[in-house]
Amino acid sequence: MKRIIRTILILILLLAGVGILLYPDFMDWQESRQHIGFFQEYNANVALMASAELEEQFERARIFNEGITNIRVNDPWGEGPNDTVGTEEYYSMLNFDHSNRMMARIEIPAIRVDLPIFHGSSSAVLNRGVGHMPHTSLPIGGYGNHSILTAHTGLVSMRLFTDLVHLPVGEIFVITVGDRRFAYEVVDRQYVYPHEIDRLVIYEDRDLITLVTCYPYGHNTHRLLVLGERTEYHEGLLEDVEEVISVLNVRHLGVIGMLVLVIIVSFFRWLKALKRKRKGKLDEDALDRKHEREYNEMFGG
Repeated sequence: MKRIIRTILILILLLAGVGILLYPDFMDWQESRQHIGFFQEYNANVALMASAELEEQFERARIFNEGITNIRVNDPWGEGPNDTVGTEEYYSMLNFDHSNRMMARIEIPAIRVDLPIFHGSSSAVLNRGVGHMPHTSLPIGGYGNHSILTAHTGLVSMRLFTDLVHLPVGEIFVITVGDRRFAYEVVDRQYVYPHEIDRLVIYEDRDLITLVTCYPYGHNTHRLLVLGERTEYHEGLLEDVEEVISVLNVRHLGVIGMLVLVIIVSFFRWLKALKRKRKGKLDEDALDRKHEREYNEMFGG
């Protein structure tokens, strides 16, 4: 009986371990599916807009950016007052998706990141995806613009910018706004103290986007700044992200299936061994009884 209980406990612990191991991947997969829904709705809304309406959105964004001569940023995870929420005018800019308030999309092929960008950088926004710091340039390209995009590192439910630490200089990320795509090449990486992100400035002769996240994972004493400078975008630069996610999902399901199969096979092998042992015990008891009968018959016991 003790052996049965021990075996059951081992199986429970094994299942619990598998669950803990796969939980982050499962949550990330679930969040990726939600993001695909955001992208599909965003693209559908953009497709319904006339060319003149799209151009008006970009023109309003350009005028808005011209009014930003000195970007104002502070640490979105810091204590005290924080400029994480923009004005009513800001939220009306690049508002292609009224239901989700998705401004744009960022894709980083090298680390398989594909995330929605939302207005603002409040905690509610950063729990959904990437936040655009409201007092910085809108990400529509053009000299004299410097957009700051920020996201969490190390969330259990989403990877977000967790792998940004592995993005080297020379790699490309792409921003999709409306029906337009803008490519940026990583030209610099810096680790700074939280209060030092206010050093980010606008350069009249450069088109820049900085990606910001916490570092290192679990301690968050510094901020990782990944600076991207505008480069030429060409078709084929990006993989089909939905296809990539589907491949990853198949891999995850394959791993889960293999682990479950191993557990099931191990369980049935244990049952079979237990039955053999019980049968052997019964056979031994029957043989003992037979020997006892033969002994009694021979010696009259």
